[in-house]
Amino acid sequence: MNTSKLPILILASLMFGLMLVSTSIFTVDQTSQAIVLQFGEWRRVHTKPGLKFKIPFIQDVTFYDKRVLDYDLPPIQITTGDQKRLVVDTYTRYRISDPLLFFRTIKPASETGAQMRLEALISSSVRNVLGKIPLRTMLSAERSGIMHQIEQEVRSMAAPLGLEIIDVRIIRTELPVENRNAVFARMNAELGRFAMENRAKGAEAAQGIRADADKESVIILAEAEQKAQICRGQGDAEAIKLAAEAFGKDASFYNFYRTMETYKEALDADTTYVLSTDSDLLTYFRKAPNP
Repeated sequence: MNTSKLPILILASLMFGLMLVSTSIFTVDQTSQAIVLQFGEWRRVHTKPGLKFKIPFIQDVTFYDKRVLDYDLPPIQITTGDQKRLVVDTYTRYRISDPLLFFRTIKPASETGAQMRLEALISSSVRNVLGKIPLRTMLSAERSGIMHQIEQEVRSMAAPLGLEIIDVRIIRTELPVENRNAVFARMNAELGRFAMENRAKGAEAAQGIRADADKESVIILAEAEQKAQICRGQGDAEAIKLAAEAFGKDASFYNFYRTMETYKEALDADTTYVLSTDSDLLTYFRKAPNP
């Protein structure tokens, strides 16, 4: 053997050995999971991070992200239960939970392939759910329940594909441009009719309340007037009784008091009386002492 070629052979052997080692060792980090393939068929699945080995030149490694992935789907045109056309924009968060199942069921077995399948599943679920409900329901408090129903449907369909659905959200809902004005006009008409019905019901209820209040007011006033008449009657009777008892003790004083009351009510500066000097009305004038 030519000794001059020995270093070259040793160097070549070392390089070949290093190449074998480098092609037989791979690393799975904390954000990844890997499948070892041999001639296109799987041999091992690695979901834990660390240094791994494979057969050089025969086996290949396919890596999949194990983190939560985001996918903003293209807008979906649907028809609601009340025949309103909508453009729905959805947002999905998912994870590759079973890399082997994902590799077997999705072609191409990549993030692009997963997004293609998710787009089909979510579009089908959104059309299925929203196609059974009116547009008004989408704008009410029932929206969260509708989103939960869509999420559950997509989750059940994605599980056999090795995908775990974390969340499905409708981030935007709007009308198609071509029929937006017509739909707005119909919605305004329906809302106007609804407002008129509510106002009519409110006016009817207000009229009933006012009638009840007026009736109650009349009853209260009548009862108060009745009680006032009774109190006045009792007061007048008591006053008459006291006056009778007081005047009965001195008849002359009573005559004097009544005469003074008559003077007070009948005589004033604008009244002229022609009476005889012996009139009973002038009794106390005749008895008055001369100055």
